[in-house]
Amino acid sequence: MIVKKYKESFMKRYDMDEGIPFPGYADYPGLVCEPGSFQNSGGLMIRYCIYYYADYRKDTLILFCHGLGPGHTPYTVDIEQLCRAGFRVAAFDYAGCGASGGERLTSVNAPTQDALELLELLDPKEEIIPVGHSLGGYTALNLANYLPDMRRAVIISGFMNIADEMMDFVKLRILANCVKRYEKRLVPRFGALDNRAYLASTHDNILWIHSTDDPVVSYKYNAAQAMKLGNPNVRVITVENKKHMPQYTYEALDTMNAWIGEYYRAVNEKKLNTASEKRAFFKDKPAKRMMEPDPAVFGEILRFID
Repeated sequence: MIVKKYKESFMKRYDMDEGIPFPGYADYPGLVCEPGSFQNSGGLMIRYCIYYYADYRKDTLILFCHGLGPGHTPYTVDIEQLCRAGFRVAAFDYAGCGASGGERLTSVNAPTQDALELLELLDPKEEIIPVGHSLGGYTALNLANYLPDMRRAVIISGFMNIADEMMDFVKLRILANCVKRYEKRLVPRFGALDNRAYLASTHDNILWIHSTDDPVVSYKYNAAQAMKLGNPNVRVITVENKKHMPQYTYEALDTMNAWIGEYYRAVNEKKLNTASEKRAFFKDKPAKRMMEPDPAVFGEILRFID
């Protein structure tokens, strides 16, 4: 029953909401976007983009892994911050998400496979540093654990494994482990990774940023547990009252909650029905105000990468 509920809740198609005007690369003069695609091992088309400004650094490539939702483009603000600091960023949409193919997200471990296949395609010679949010944080952690040459990773509001992610919802470890065993059957190579043991003993450098009041990915069962492992190579930065988006300012999060909440109330009340009506809702609301990067948090990320 718990696996059935898990599949119904998470294993679905994630498409862009036609009304929410997330900033795009064209909103940043000079930001280059090179789109591409490839067919993954499951036969699905995976869409990716390479972002950079002129004179980017040639020694590092950031692999940006998005959270559960409609692809990487809602994170353009985050990606631009990394590019502005001089880095080239590769970002992709998981199968079942955004512009990539697939009827649904099939597993929390499937994005790790897509990430590996993208890296095989790009065959970069520079250092690869994964930066991920939420599900993307878990993907970044999987990559750092799995790839011996990947020595650094940034995890934002991520989780160690799906059982720890589920604990705040199901409350019982035996039920959470049911989901973990299910995921291990789906993608054995990555579902079997022991990220807790990795974090306890790794010589890799890991930066983990998490808000204590995160309602989506529990701080208690994830970042706090990583901190308790006592590995000096794993640095956990704890923030307060940022919920699931610690990388944005408090003002941005207040604006996001107000506008998005009002928007979905209007949609649910059938006040916004057509695509043009939905887009009109945000006409006088600059989307960048909902995702203003927190300079302190991004400063920590950039110092870590640099």
